[in-house]
Amino acid sequence: MTAVIDVSYPVVMAAKEEPTMAAAGRWRSPARARMVQSAATLIREHGIHGTGLREVAAHAGGPRGSLGRFFPGGKIQLVTEAIDVALAELFGDLEQRLGDAETFPEAVGVVVAPWRRLLVEHDFALGCPLAATICDAADNDRLRGHVSERFAQWRAVVADAYTRFGASRAEAEARATVLMAALEGALILARAQRTIEPLDTVERFFASHPPGAQ
Repeated sequence: MTAVIDVSYPVVMAAKEEPTMAAAGRWRSPARARMVQSAATLIREHGIHGTGLREVAAHAGGPRGSLGRFFPGGKIQLVTEAIDVALAELFGDLEQRLGDAETFPEAVGVVVAPWRRLLVEHDFALGCPLAATICDAADNDRLRGHVSERFAQWRAVVADAYTRFGASRAEAEARATVLMAALEGALILARAQRTIEPLDTVERFFASHPPGAQ
């Protein structure tokens, strides 16, 4: 099975960019972690353009001056890490739960469940961090590449579930892509209408079309 979406925090690049013990301490700083978490929340609420470094610092309750010390790569570094933190919260046990699913409809429910939980727990204020990023930063090669990589990892995990229930690899990848696209659209509708019904509709539709069904 394809490896789980591995976006644990602290980010591995810390070891490459700041090898000293003092720097390692900064990467483990609770204040730094709060800033990444705040950025993850604000980006999903307002998009990248609507999330400034000043707002991130204020939301995290930390001094703005520490941003440069914690994130020498600037806003791009902060956004990249924030995406991974948000995805880790959403998909931390996705692969395991898909592997435990006994039926195809149950597997579809596992894929949809994190998004339904996100909307309900945050009163429809938060959306997909990948969509929020790419809508605002499609012209930034670094961010676009990072988002593309995370979408590919998500699709691979979903495609593995399709193959487990009898789909060929080509069919699995195609159906996983369609399911992901449907979920992204459903999230927009759900936030606009303030109801989880669009997600419920997507789940019912895909659960009723198992691998091999026309």
